[in-house]
Amino acid sequence: MNSLSQVQRRLIWIGCLVPFVSSLALMLWYWPGSLPQDSTSGVWTALAQDFANGIFYRPTADAYGFGGTRYMPLFFVLHGTLIRLSLDPIFAGLLLTVASIVLFDLALLCCLRVLGVRWSLAVPLSVLCHAAVSFQLLSLQVKGDVLAGALNLWGIYFGLRYARARSPLVLGCCALALLGAFLTKFTALVGAVAVCFWLVRRGERRQAVTLAAVLAALGAGALALIQWASDGRALTSFLAVASGGARPGYALGAPLWFALVALQDPVFLIIVAVAGLYAAALLRQDRMSFPVGYFLLAAAGTLAIFTSPGTDSNHFLDLLGAAVLLLGWQLTFGAGSPSPRLAVGLAAALAGLAALTWVPGMISIKSLIEKGGRPERWKVAAIVGALGPQRHDLLSENPILPVLAGQRPRVLDPFNLRLLARARPDVAADFTRRMNDASFGAVVLVDFTGSDRAHIPAALRACTASAGDRCYGGVVFPPGFLDLLEREYVLRFVEPPFVVYEPRLHRQPDGRLQPVERKP
Repeated sequence: MNSLSQVQRRLIWIGCLVPFVSSLALMLWYWPGSLPQDSTSGVWTALAQDFANGIFYRPTADAYGFGGTRYMPLFFVLHGTLIRLSLDPIFAGLLLTVASIVLFDLALLCCLRVLGVRWSLAVPLSVLCHAAVSFQLLSLQVKGDVLAGALNLWGIYFGLRYARARSPLVLGCCALALLGAFLTKFTALVGAVAVCFWLVRRGERRQAVTLAAVLAALGAGALALIQWASDGRALTSFLAVASGGARPGYALGAPLWFALVALQDPVFLIIVAVAGLYAAALLRQDRMSFPVGYFLLAAAGTLAIFTSPGTDSNHFLDLLGAAVLLLGWQLTFGAGSPSPRLAVGLAAALAGLAALTWVPGMISIKSLIEKGGRPERWKVAAIVGALGPQRHDLLSENPILPVLAGQRPRVLDPFNLRLLARARPDVAADFTRRMNDASFGAVVLVDFTGSDRAHIPAALRACTASAGDRCYGGVVFPPGFLDLLEREYVLRFVEPPFVVYEPRLHRQPDGRLQPVERKP
């Protein structure tokens, strides 16, 4: 067992707590008066609003508008339930996000403890994930990733306890936690696979088969219940968009897509790289342990997820948690080989990086949000007020705007609308018709470049995703969307990061098209 010096332990505490405090300070700065930071959070909120209004998975396309989602229901059902209890959609989402973060940190602490890591190390390491940019961004968003990661870790905790004590109650808790992770995020399977493999490796095949059978039965039953409760819409939705438009050529580039996204989060890269060095050294020494196996499975699972277009850093969470478990185990049981000094140096470096972001003028999440435009409630109110009677049926890249305007979004998810339009010509034709007929009272896009009004159109056209696809037409909305927008709509005003277009012509009740009257 490693014996860390007092200085090394202090460095680990400092290296974990400084980024943790920095993450909390970011949340306290951001959330008062703000909307969730990204448009995907708007999709989750729209799903929750639908559920609160009695709609569980809307149709992929109907006379009202366009649906289609690959999100599992647990998170947005909880969110929608809070909305039904008369909570504001934004506050309810924030409440769930904070609760998910607390559950994640506690689960990581419990996993470290059940692996034998001492309290003096487990406590600081349980908040190490807060140092990563991807984790801090999730703390500013409202989506199911953190809850799925937390339930995955709780499943691992109970699974490791079950390996020691054959308790049916512990097995049930393990199965329910892992099932909850799957019902929050359908790719959250790595914990279940890791626990089952670990039981097999320990020679406990019967227990592994029991757990796998229980999980399979619960999963099948839950999916059948979801399909029944949605009147058959859930499966249709999943089949239509779950792949994200994956294709063999794109899938082969998964390591590259992973690297391009990971480069935007250097802290994540550093943590995973150090854990990877430890894992490689331990494998060479034939010292397989659960943390090593779980880290390798999480890495493989994360790469598999990146075979699907549209994958972003929110999928780093399982691998990040696995890296922390491996670091904790190595610092406790590494027996001096490989040296724990690498992990101690990592902690010191993370503290320094976090402290640098406090220096005025240094690049940080806060400075980038301020530059691109912080999405705030008053801006939505200003947009709705400026549009006046034309505010009906907003077509918004971020569906949270029509939700806050008291509307049901006509387009649930612009990313999935592109997939539906590609697979179904009738959907593409219907969307084009609605644009041409001025069915949308306004179109609101999101631009985080900080461009002024004169350069907004160029910025929207230049926007690209990590894989190089054009944002508009290649990632969100059908191909040719910007051409159609500029032909039928005119840029009205900008409330950074929101860009508001109005129809050039407005259809009157008698069917005639007339120019839109604008306030001076």
